[in-house]
Parts: sequence; structure tokens; C-alpha cells
Amino acid sequence: MPLSYHTGQIEVQTEANSRPAADMLAERLAGRSSRSISFYESADLLVLAAPDASGVLRFTALSGTAPLLTPADDEALLLPKGTSGLRNGVQAGAIAIDLEQRRRARANGRIVLRDGRPAIEAAEELINCRKYIAPSVALDAGLHCGPVSRETIAPVDARLRSVLDTVETAFLASVSPEGRPDVSHKGGPPGFICFDPESRLLSWLELIGNGMFKSAGNVRATGVVSMLALDLAFGDAYEFSGRGEYRSELRYAEPRDKGLWPSEFAFPTQGVMTVQVDEVTLLRGLIRPRQRVESIVKITACSPAEDQVPR
Repeated sequence: MPLSYHTGQIEVQTEANSRPAADMLAERLAGRSSRSISFYESADLLVLAAPDASGVLRFTALSGTAPLLTPADDEALLLPKGTSGLRNGVQAGAIAIDLEQRRRARANGRIVLRDGRPAIEAAEELINCRKYIAPSVALDAGLHCGPVSRETIAPVDARLRSVLDTVETAFLASVSPEGRPDVSHKGGPPGFICFDPESRLLSWLELIGNGMFKSAGNVRATGVVSMLALDLAFGDAYEFSGRGEYRSELRYAEPRDKGLWPSEFAFPTQGVMTVQVDEVTLLRGLIRPRQRVESIVKITACSPAEDQVPR
């Protein structure tokens, strides 16, 4: 399962001057390892995105006692029996995440059936660092497949506004030119996502990451975006779908060759993502309700490197 980059990702890497780091990580993360398997097996939340009939990326999720994603062989990642909302043969992206322990692994590929169970026939897999994840715990460990329902809402919805004012946990779905979705975690200080209901413009700062720019490069290449903002207390979420643009803000003075980049700032800006939103959808019962663990410190870009490293 080699990691490769398309022209959109290479373009953004070049703008940031991070090609050496991206190439190093592509080689290091190629193929599944015992380390990445442990990330799948500890995750109690699995967020997936796949295109609907019109090509809009729609989110589904599994939450409950780990594991929710089980490696079966060199390619297949098995989902629990009874998983719904994913069509056989569709391309999908997924992120398996343990928000309490701040561990995350991503995979994308085709949905297939293996012995009656849905599985992701992975084309790409990678693990990410621990930065920007707001620790939270599930209030119920039972297996749950969501959303329970979808409802298109007005951009001026009052509850939406209150959630965005405090949101710390979100997920970005993008798609490559080959039609392969990807799901990445997005975090920041409380209320880091901005939304103007009149112009329908959604925006947030893209923070310094690993230099690969998988999501930003997808957006640069195709513009297809869906953003998911979680309402942890109720287990609901808001899905923003539309056309996205990524603008680079930071270029490293010297070619970046490391996966981690220390900063004096907790949330340093790498770029800016904007989305012209076509539709806002309330996903009721997407996940099991969760509670923020305030006693666990969020790891940021100015945390010690040993805290940022995936583990």
C-alpha cells in the first residue's frame, strides 16, 4: 500500500517547501505495521465519508467499544457486522480515532463484503501525530452506527451557531482526482471554525501538520469538500458540503525534512481553508455522546516533540 502524491498535493508541498518531509513520510508509512494495527484496535470512534449519487461526500460513523476496525489481511480492514450506510463497491475514506488517548489512523479504498461483513479494501493507510486533539470520552460503550437521521437546516440555525462557538473536534472529507475520499481530523482552540450564514462561507486556519498536505492537496485538485463539526454532548453533528479552496500562508525558509516541526505558538497557521457551502445538514445521533476531559492537556505544536509523536 504505497503512499503517493498527485499534482495538487505536490503543488501545495512545493508552496510550503516541505517536499523532503512528504517524501520521507510516504516511504516510512508505506505498508501496514504492528504499530498502525494497534491504532486501529484502540479506536472507539470511526468516521467515514463516501460520495452519494450526486458526488457529495456524506459522513457516517461507528462508535462504541474498540475495536471498530479490524485488519484481516494485507488490504482488508473489517467493520462490525450490521454497519449500515455504505454501499458495496463505493470508494470511502475513514479515520479511526481514540480521542482520549489522542491516537488516529487513516485509510481509504473500496468498500467490499468479506464473509458477510463490510470491509475497506485499503489503497492507502497512514497514522498521524497527536497534535490538536481535544480529549473526550464516550458516555456509553455500546456499538452505535449513525447518523440516525439527516435533516437539511437553515444556515442561520441558532443551535448550529452555539456549537460552532465552542467546537474543538471536526473532520474534513476531501477527494483525490482518482475519486478516492480521505477523512482527516481537524482541531484547534474552541470555536476555531468560522461560518457566515449570509454568504455561506465556512473557513478555518489549517495548522502546521506533517508536511504531506493530503487533504489540502485534494482540495486544491478537486475542490470537493465536506466538513463535520461534532456536538459532543448530544452525539449529533453538522455536515457542511460545498466547494473548497486552500491558500498557503507559510513557506519554510529551509526545505522541511521532518514530520514534526516545533513552534513557539500552540496553533501556528500553515494555510487557510475556505468553503462555499451549498448545504448544511444536521446528522442526528451520529455518534455516542461524549464528554470533554478538561483534566487532560491538549497537545499542540509547542508541546515537547515526544508528546507529539504518534504512540
